[in-house]
Amino acid sequence: MSNNNINPSKESTFAEAIANIYKPLNNNKKFKEEYKNDTFKILLNPKDGKFAALITVDNGKLSVESIENTSKKNLDQKVLGWNGLMQTTKELFSSIGRGELSTSDIAKKVVTRKIKVKNTKILTKFSELGSILRE
Repeated sequence: MSNNNINPSKESTFAEAIANIYKPLNNNKKFKEEYKNDTFKILLNPKDGKFAALITVDNGKLSVESIENTSKKNLDQKVLGWNGLMQTTKELFSSIGRGELSTSDIAKKVVTRKIKVKNTKILTKFSELGSILRE
C-alpha cells in the first residue's frame, strides 16, 4: 500500500526540510516575477541519506519532491529530468543551509570533491533562491 519512492519516515525529512525552507518563495512577489518564465529542476542528494530532494521551479511556482536514493536509477537525470545536481553529506547540506559556509568554502569543497556538482549555472539559480529568501 505504500509508495516505494516516497516514505513518510524520519529519513524523508530531508525533502521536508528543504520544502519548509524554499516553499515560502511561492508567496514572494519578487520570486514570482523573476521566475515567471523559468522552468528547471535541481536535485539535492545527501549521499548518506535514504532520500533526495528534487526542487522544481515551474513558471514562478516552486515544489519539492522526496526521491528514494537507494538506486542510482531513481536519481538518473533522464528519469527525473533534473537540470542541476548537488550531492554531499547531510552535515554539509545543513552547514550550507544555516549559512555557515561562504561561496569560497563551498567552491573549495567542490574542488576537493566533498561536494559533487553538475551544471553550476543551474546551481547559481539555487543560490539566487536563497538570496531572495533572505531579503
